[in-house]
Amino acid sequence: MSSLRTFRLAVFAFASLSIAGLLFYFVGVGRFRTFASVLLAVEVVGLAGLGLWARARGWREGTAILASGLWAGSIATLAYDLVRVPLVYSDIPIFKAISYFGLLLLDADHATATSEILGWGYHLTNGVSFGLMYAALVRRPGPLTAVVWGLSLEGVMLLTPYAEVFGYARDARFFAITLGSHAVFGLVLWLALRSYERTRTRRPIGSAVGVFLGVPIALAAMAADFHGLHASRLPPGPPPYVGPHLYTCWNTPEPDRVAVLWVMKRFADPAAEFHFIAPFEKVRYGTPFDLPEAEIRRESTSSATEVLARRASLPRSKQLALLIRTTHLAEVSRWMLISDAEAGREAAFLRDAARRTCGEKLREDCLPALFGELDYRYGKEQQ
Repeated sequence: MSSLRTFRLAVFAFASLSIAGLLFYFVGVGRFRTFASVLLAVEVVGLAGLGLWARARGWREGTAILASGLWAGSIATLAYDLVRVPLVYSDIPIFKAISYFGLLLLDADHATATSEILGWGYHLTNGVSFGLMYAALVRRPGPLTAVVWGLSLEGVMLLTPYAEVFGYARDARFFAITLGSHAVFGLVLWLALRSYERTRTRRPIGSAVGVFLGVPIALAAMAADFHGLHASRLPPGPPPYVGPHLYTCWNTPEPDRVAVLWVMKRFADPAAEFHFIAPFEKVRYGTPFDLPEAEIRRESTSSATEVLARRASLPRSKQLALLIRTTHLAEVSRWMLISDAEAGREAAFLRDAARRTCGEKLREDCLPALFGELDYRYGKEQQ
């Protein structure tokens, strides 16, 4: 294998890490923030190392691949977003996935200036990385291969739950917008690479500075405009993890729900993460849990905690037995709770613990504190 081919493969591999973080998130391997941050750092270090190595050797072909990919990827990303700007003024929140990138990087619920900066920054790294991948993959760029490249990128994303996670409807309008804008990305990528090749021996430094400063500034303007028009109306972002260990339930802090969440995390599925929705809201992510349609839910003669306890391997404990009895009385036989003072105190504890740590509604970020209180109360016999 020639050294140039090896170099091209190395550029392609490092450049692919930017989007790999998002793909890992979609398939449920882990949290987006972790994978995106680590893999993007590896990409930057790896590409910088390749550039320094090629420059130290005086290898113009190697540095040209990197420079042209960065140049063309930046311009193509700008074009890709510019053609979608009119849709923003047609009351279509077309850039909401970019805003959600920032929310996922911060583990936040609602868009802020900081989340928009991070989201659009990540979006730009993806576009530039796609430009680098194409420059490394194709020796002689052409309009057909470039457009096919742009469409292929979207084709791969359509194989993932991208649209569902970010709340896009897979209808004719969605396909027309996404395929058309990716075709524009590919075509402009080819034009930018051709322009670079024709003028690289006489390109003034000012043009390079103009692209690498102008593109982020233009994207920042789009981000600010979109944020002002749509941020307040965007639904809450997707959960930071959407894998097989995600469970979705209502956010009302009832004693049985508080208990079954803790039992699931401590005994049934230690990797469990929870996403909360308002009662009767549509489940968009994860496995329904303690919901009317869920496998683990309240039954006619059993609380949700009892149902789960029968399936999980719980240690024998007076405290756990009391917890299970409490959920049965609180959920199934409420009229009997007043006659069981011990269970009444436990039900009050569960309500108070939820109120102290989470307030009126359960949230993902308050669960560690809530579970900590239950660990102390119901786990002390096992310590």
